[in-house]
Amino acid sequence: MKAPRFRVLLADDVANLRVLVRLALELHGPFEVVAEAENGAEAVERAREFGPDLVLLDVSMPVLDGIEALPAVRAAAPDAKVVVLSAFEERRLARTAIAAGAADYVEKGIEPRALAARLTKLMAG
Repeated sequence: MKAPRFRVLLADDVANLRVLVRLALELHGPFEVVAEAENGAEAVERAREFGPDLVLLDVSMPVLDGIEALPAVRAAAPDAKVVVLSAFEERRLARTAIAAGAADYVEKGIEPRALAARLTKLMAG
């Protein structure tokens, strides 16, 4: 019997980064990227449409940034765990994301296997 796969919504305005994160998750973890968004408003729409288990939400995006979109994403997919991704190392931003309802805050430079392992552990509870 095949292990369950977690359905992922990946929201980032950089297409190449979305490709790299998709590969990292699908090659190294029990994940399937079912939808992508290039801004916060699209992330809200995709969350409502696809009902993902996990949402990876970039902080710096057009239309709505990740922190602004976070409450609406959580409302659109209330059972999903939302992880904020950022190129910023700022601890204050991590605290803001967690306070706004994110399950975790991950810096973008993380090694692909480490990212998949961290998210797998998060999804396991």
